[in-house]
Amino acid sequence: MFKKIFSFLLMLTCILFSSSILAQEKIILGCSAAMSGHAGFLGQNLVMGMESYFKYVNSQGGINGRQIDLIVLDDQYDPPQTIRNTQKFINEIKPLALIGYVGTPTTVKILDVITKAKIPLIGPFTGAHQLRFPFRRYVFNIRNSYWAETGALVEYAIETLKKDRIAVFYQNDAYGQTGCQGVENYLMRKYGKTVVGKTIYERGKTEVTPQVKKIFATNPDVVIMIGTYGACAAFIKTAQSLGLKATYMNISFVGSYKLREILGPAGKGVIISQVVPPPTDKTFNAVVEYNTLMKKYFPGKPLTFVGLEGFIDAKVMATALQKTGDDLTHTGLIKALESLQDFDIGIGAPINYNSIDHEGLDVVYITQIQNGKFVLLQQKRIVSFQPTAITF
Repeated sequence: MFKKIFSFLLMLTCILFSSSILAQEKIILGCSAAMSGHAGFLGQNLVMGMESYFKYVNSQGGINGRQIDLIVLDDQYDPPQTIRNTQKFINEIKPLALIGYVGTPTTVKILDVITKAKIPLIGPFTGAHQLRFPFRRYVFNIRNSYWAETGALVEYAIETLKKDRIAVFYQNDAYGQTGCQGVENYLMRKYGKTVVGKTIYERGKTEVTPQVKKIFATNPDVVIMIGTYGACAAFIKTAQSLGLKATYMNISFVGSYKLREILGPAGKGVIISQVVPPPTDKTFNAVVEYNTLMKKYFPGKPLTFVGLEGFIDAKVMATALQKTGDDLTHTGLIKALESLQDFDIGIGAPINYNSIDHEGLDVVYITQIQNGKFVLLQQKRIVSFQPTAITF
């Protein structure tokens, strides 16, 4: 009897939630992101990118006559605050969907929450495998995974640079562990090799001299870093000052423009995998659109990889919203997203979803800092692999 009553109440809650969404004059979207703190650059630029496209859509009359209202709550890259923000969205603000959550340790903590609420999350700014394996009905990834990024870096190091003594410097949390696991798995699966060394740092810390010395002792010719811009920049500068002659590689979450800014001349030759092309490369249609709308709505603000990713997230969301028609519900949005097949987003790779695959893009862009600019070295299709166990 209790189970029947509980099931009825849960169904009633979902109906009321859907009804409250339909009754809203605007299309409300919720975003919990690091808008301040040591990762604030990431959230600020991702949100600007999303807003640039949403502002454009609203200026054209919105979606079927409804304006898009993006509500952003700051979580400072702190998992407990991300949980509180998500609960506030679900219980008080009641958005149609969530979008652009920033970070692995933050986003993985709300997966059970959004599953219970049956509210979709689109375009989280993380490549963590936990959002991909096992398949999650309410998560729509747009960017490629960290395992795809680290695989592309390993492949580039070995096959293009002819360097195979690879070490890993990574953040001591779900984000860093995911990236390190990606490096080790790809090295072993494709090349039968292991990393020569690995070391961790604590999230938010930038004093990494002991970690540099530990890696230095392993004599690597490549160091792949899974961290944020402050710690990774500190590692590179310290390693260079101690005479470590290696190729330094980062993945997209590092915050490329902030990393370049902090490094200055020390950034020469640093390689960074990306999930979108350089935001100044106007051979891509989406880059032209992003540049135009940023100039219109955020004049004087920088063009960044993170901002371009946010712009693309918003474009995918707006396209799906348009396809929902009158079915402006969680279920209607999910169906609309799953109908996107070979959708040309304007970055040289299509978006593809279906009912059993919510991984939108399968492309990785390898970039390098040259003369203070980001140069595209390689664009490669690479698909995430299934996880295997590695102990940390």
